[in-house]
Amino acid sequence: MPVLSIVACEMLEDELVHVLSIDNDIKQLYLVENTNSFRLARKLKSRGMRPFIFPFDRLSAIVMKNSRDLFSEIILRFPKFSIFKKIHYALKAGKCDHLIIVVNLLPKDLHADTDRLHSEVYRNARDMAKFSDGILLFYGKCAYSYESKTKLKSLDCPVYFLKDNNSEVVEDCISTALGGNDAYTKADKLGKGKGVFYVTPMWINYMKEEIKPGRSSNDYKYLNDPNYSLLFKVNRPDSDNADFSRNASEFAKTFDMDIININGTMKIATDSYMNAKLAVCKDPD
Repeated sequence: MPVLSIVACEMLEDELVHVLSIDNDIKQLYLVENTNSFRLARKLKSRGMRPFIFPFDRLSAIVMKNSRDLFSEIILRFPKFSIFKKIHYALKAGKCDHLIIVVNLLPKDLHADTDRLHSEVYRNARDMAKFSDGILLFYGKCAYSYESKTKLKSLDCPVYFLKDNNSEVVEDCISTALGGNDAYTKADKLGKGKGVFYVTPMWINYMKEEIKPGRSSNDYKYLNDPNYSLLFKVNRPDSDNADFSRNASEFAKTFDMDIININGTMKIATDSYMNAKLAVCKDPD
């Protein structure tokens, strides 16, 4: 049965939960065990999903075995047909309601070293390609260089990217949350030359950990610059608005910023996921 693997950034966790939770065609959902997988599992379970968590070195064999078992299960539904018709119907059935999803959620901290980020995204995609029919990168352009993108496209299975309505790969997680690169450019203009810091629910939670008392936050000293006077709060469907608003208000107060509310969307994440899903599940005929 079709296997779609997803290599995702921690900052796009909410988008990932959204697209998976609205897809009724997922037969099995696996998460690569790491520091992010258990929080992701809790969110998915709150949406009624049942993810399984395994270390990466065990996952390949488990996914391939279950993919074969699901294929055999469907073939047994058609005992009166020839083997060729059984395979045909099995493939058609797999087109919709027997999809296997494997998710590898990588930490935001990888962004501290661009070369390492590019290397880790490629390495994880390469290893997952061994058991996948396609890989969706839940990242923007920040996740790869021209060289690593070329290597990604040469893997043993197709690689799909987050793209906007202009078929352009999005710049980063904020572009994804806003609805594309054009929306990002328009939002920047609202700052009228002032320093702007964008936050989504995942970003504000991450920043709370980064700047809490007792922890060094040298990477964010620039936020004390008076020029950084605006906090752009990206409000999207499925966000915990109460917690998000409270956390954003506390952050803005800490750095003496004014909050500007901007409407966000799940469209980029949803459309890109659906396009990748349809591509790996399409009828070979």
